[in-house]
Amino acid sequence: MDSVYFLENFLKMLYLDSNIPSYIYNCKENRILYAQPEQSALTYPPKKYISRLRENTDKIAYMSAEYGIYYGCLNVFFNRDWRLLFGPVSLTPYSDSEIHQLCIDYVVPQEERQAFSEFMHKIPQLPLNGFLLKLIFINFCVNQEILSLADIIALKPFEQIEKSTDRLYEQKTYAIHNNSYEVEKIFAEIIRTGNTDALSRIPFNESLVHAGITGPTALRQIKNNIIITTTIATRAAIEGGLDSDTAFQLSDDFIQTAEKLTDPDTLNELMGKINYTFAEKVRNAQMPVSTDGMIQNAIRFIQQNVCEHITVADVAEHVGFSRSYFSSYFKKELGFSVSAFILRCKMEEAKQLLKNTDKSVSVISSYLCFSSQSHFQSAFKKQYGITPLQYRKNPVRHEQ
Repeated sequence: MDSVYFLENFLKMLYLDSNIPSYIYNCKENRILYAQPEQSALTYPPKKYISRLRENTDKIAYMSAEYGIYYGCLNVFFNRDWRLLFGPVSLTPYSDSEIHQLCIDYVVPQEERQAFSEFMHKIPQLPLNGFLLKLIFINFCVNQEILSLADIIALKPFEQIEKSTDRLYEQKTYAIHNNSYEVEKIFAEIIRTGNTDALSRIPFNESLVHAGITGPTALRQIKNNIIITTTIATRAAIEGGLDSDTAFQLSDDFIQTAEKLTDPDTLNELMGKINYTFAEKVRNAQMPVSTDGMIQNAIRFIQQNVCEHITVADVAEHVGFSRSYFSSYFKKELGFSVSAFILRCKMEEAKQLLKNTDKSVSVISSYLCFSSQSHFQSAFKKQYGITPLQYRKNPVRHEQ
């Protein structure tokens, strides 16, 4: 029987039984050959997760990701270039607010959010052990190899990881203690001023900022340190001019994400993003200073709806004035038009997506509600003097 035919039909039957999304991945070509169920590429496992899984030499690899998601990976004995990927599965179902945040993080265009939401609502809820038992069964069906749960966990035992990490944190307790308060002040000042350039030159190490024991276990220690870091960053960002609603929402997102994670490496990766994300938000919020409540309300509305099809009339309606009066008043107060500010906000968001994601120019264009990719590229070049792809290749140089 043809191997592709066998795997495709096996994965179809598996999905009918388990609802676990599955994929045939070609390592040589770096692409997904087959997906079950049929879906948009937007719901494929993110490339950074695929890289972690495919590089693992274990017979069955697994990982936890943001938002309490699990992914798994199997080697295929009869084709060494292939991997079978499985997931996402989650421990608990997603709320509508979490799905909305996932849409933002995955850069899902407006017209595809309904399908994305439906896909994420269908993913099965399984504890990690239950997911691993499924992978063991699949491995037997595909590779005719009998493994036990102990065989897999022996390769990467959570208890051993936790104990070894606990010892590491005990050692850190006695190191670099006296300067933590001063370092916290430095980071807070960088966030307050939105100085991302300075922040990018500092190799972040959470032990520099949070010396001492803040939790009874390694995982609790990291999560508590994330809460501390987020609290300090939130306060500094608000002092730097970031809208408090945005700052607190970002804070909640970081903390809720941390509480769902169980992998120390992923938690530390999240820790490293907090200060930069807040500083970047402050920098991007460098809006004209105005004490006028209507203007502040309008600017906040524009920034919070940057990925929507927003018009001057929408903003005017939000603040409760006619389009003509609001447009005239906004330009008189700030020196530029409402439409120019809407475009500026979309362009700043585009820069962040080009720099921090691997989403295509077409997807970013659609996500930001431009009428076409060519319209987006033209607007970007007019704003910054370079094309989106030129910016993506060297964002640091073009920020200077």
